Amino acid sequence: MSSLSTQRGFTLLEVLIAVAIFSLISTATFTMLQQTIKAGEQFDTKATYLVALQRTHRLLQQDFIQTVPRTIRDEFGDMLPAVMTEDMAWGRAIELTRTGRPNPLGKARSDLLRLRYFFDGEQLIRRTWKSIDRAPNAQFQDQVILSDVKTWQIRFLEGEQWIDTWPSDIEGSEDDLPSAIEVSLSVANDREFRWLFVVVPTLKAEP
Repeated sequence: MSSLSTQRGFTLLEVLIAVAIFSLISTATFTMLQQTIKAGEQFDTKATYLVALQRTHRLLQQDFIQTVPRTIRDEFGDMLPAVMTEDMAWGRAIELTRTGRPNPLGKARSDLLRLRYFFDGEQLIRRTWKSIDRAPNAQFQDQVILSDVKTWQIRFLEGEQWIDTWPSDIEGSEDDLPSAIEVSLSVANDREFRWLFVVVPTLKAEP
């Protein structure tokens, strides 16, 4: 008798089961990969924003600590205090005169700088003027310091009392400086920050 060799292949049911298992594994792998990529992107976003917060804190500190008692003239020739606040639509702006303006080219100009911080409802903006005293149509430059800001508040320490506006109603001169400035802000995900900056006493700045 001759022996016949038979070769058994996969049945249709086995093929379908194998395809189903492969599909489940592929879907699970793809989902895990998506989650990993998303987590990485979220980490990068948070790390970038943390750097922006640290940069904002450092810039505020540099500006406030170098505040000097130098009043200025505005575009209309009116005298403005060395430090002043102004109520705006989205919060209180602060404007001040500071020293230590960089001068890498050694130009014949003052080392004083007039600047303003204000909140536009979404961003914290730093405005600087080219000249300490403003001529008509004075040029300025705006720089976005921090985005995704929800609230911005500022107050001042005068003696042992915290006040919301400056100059205060207490009798004094327009070149008086607060002892300290407190900044409170809330950002994305309802994170809140409160920063305290001491204003270092200085002699009256020359023009």
